[in-house]
Amino acid sequence: MTAAGIDELGLTASEVRPESTGRNLAIGIGGVLLVIAAGIPVVWAILVGVTAVVPVVARMLGGPAE
Repeated sequence: MTAAGIDELGLTASEVRPESTGRNLAIGIGGVLLVIAAGIPVVWAILVGVTAVVPVVARMLGGPAE
């Protein structure tokens, strides 16, 4: 929005707060932690699934189930 647009809304430049670096950093770190926290159950499910499926497939193919 241009300065003319801000004037049309009746705002002055002093009413617009500058961006907070600390807030942006906290949001970014929180997002990264959220992605990691969401990925843990997915990785766990994949590991458990593979661990459960490998012996079943090995038995179906006639090989040793280790």
